[in-house]
Amino acid sequence: MTRRILLVTSLLLGPVLLSGCSDAASDAAPGAVAIGTNARTEQLDAFGFAIVVDGEGQGRVVGTLLNTERKPHAVTGAAIKSDGAPVRAAVLADVIRLPPRTPVDLLEAPLVSVPAGDLSVGSFVELTLDVTDGELVEMLVPVEARSGPYADVDVLG
Repeated sequence: MTRRILLVTSLLLGPVLLSGCSDAASDAAPGAVAIGTNARTEQLDAFGFAIVVDGEGQGRVVGTLLNTERKPHAVTGAAIKSDGAPVRAAVLADVIRLPPRTPVDLLEAPLVSVPAGDLSVGSFVELTLDVTDGELVEMLVPVEARSGPYADVDVLG
């Protein structure tokens, strides 16, 4: 009888106890930075977003985008807003093409530069990416110094 109770208990509780076990890293884009801000929309996943500043008034948007749809998309514009400052347009060196289901690291894509003269390291700013089909990806991203994990980031491209 004790064996039967133990067997029934393990069969009932086993799936419940094991349901929390999963490969959490499977949601992250390959090569995604583990720091920064993540966001999800219907069309895109954004991983590890931050603005890296060089201390001389220049900044660069970093992170990885994943187009989750089966059709191509593109980032066509970007803007930032910080406390007490008006919305400022970021400058895209070119449209950033987002092939279906393929991660795009912004360090390997056309440069997205940001005027950063009044951005303080450690603060957060609102970043908005304009995507084809009119979707906006909005997130609060940290401002990081060009040091530590960002030491090799070429802010000027």
